[in-house]
Amino acid sequence: MFVVGLDIGYSNLKLAAGACGSAPRTQVLPAVAAPQLHVAQRLESGNSRSPDGIAVSVHGQHWIAGVAPARVSGWQRALHEDYVTSDTYQALLLAALQVIGAQRIDRLVTGLPVAQAMEPAQRERLRTRLQGRHALTDGAVEVAEVRVIAQPVGAFVELLMRADAPTLERIGAGTVLVIDVGFFSVDWAVLVNGDLRRTASGTSLEATSVLIDAAAERLRGQRAGKAPVAAIEQALAQGRPAILLHGDWVALAPYLQLAAREVGAVALEALRRDLRHEQTNVDLLLLTGGGAALFEPAVRRVFPAVPLQLPPDPVGANARGYFHYGCR
Repeated sequence: MFVVGLDIGYSNLKLAAGACGSAPRTQVLPAVAAPQLHVAQRLESGNSRSPDGIAVSVHGQHWIAGVAPARVSGWQRALHEDYVTSDTYQALLLAALQVIGAQRIDRLVTGLPVAQAMEPAQRERLRTRLQGRHALTDGAVEVAEVRVIAQPVGAFVELLMRADAPTLERIGAGTVLVIDVGFFSVDWAVLVNGDLRRTASGTSLEATSVLIDAAAERLRGQRAGKAPVAAIEQALAQGRPAILLHGDWVALAPYLQLAAREVGAVALEALRRDLRHEQTNVDLLLLTGGGAALFEPAVRRVFPAVPLQLPPDPVGANARGYFHYGCR
């Protein structure tokens, strides 16, 4: 059976694809897409599958997906709760299917923020959108079955696949708190003895995008000019510790740390309110998502005595977990 784990976020497009029983092929692309006219043209030539972007057709219009944020101008990114209905999401979906290159996908697993995943109508709307035949620039693909789950569950399944015996024992007998720090939202899920507690799972919009905005405003306040939001996002995606601002290299760490302290505190306060209704203590923390490293200090301040797990690759953890979930 050919399975795809697909995580279309606001900052990164992550996928894990392959046959069950073997290690999936994984890939991460920037989750930025826009009509071709709004994407800066490279001086060197390339093809539709180059790292410079993937050409797709959305409602008959030429789009480029999987490009760095700094290459797009005059176009507003889709950063709202109806993201899965947007043309941006459609462009990224088609780009992912084109990269996978399969003519048939037996099962595709993806996720929604916890608050949306709890609504059957929201899950069904996305399932209907993803299932069926999709026309691509170089053919078509048939998606036979779609499963939609809460986003943090993907990282939890990924943890189950790589955990050692003591960790598995703690998971089976205790309470696990999964915190998924995405670009648009921070999602959390509580699992007790391996079962999801719906009443203790939720979403906060105080996420990485808000943190980047806050850091950019601090930089603008000190150096004037425009807030370098796209430059900071691109530097984080590429693992660069500094950005070029007015001709000088500026280290990002001080600005990001201050912003993370403020933004993280707000998001974690909402989480703590949810946990007040639980009758058990947290026995294991799983921190995942593209903003995991930025939020880690704030999480450790709130849960100083709880063992914390970080996936080897927090960005792609959900996609890998979706793949393994699809093979169950």
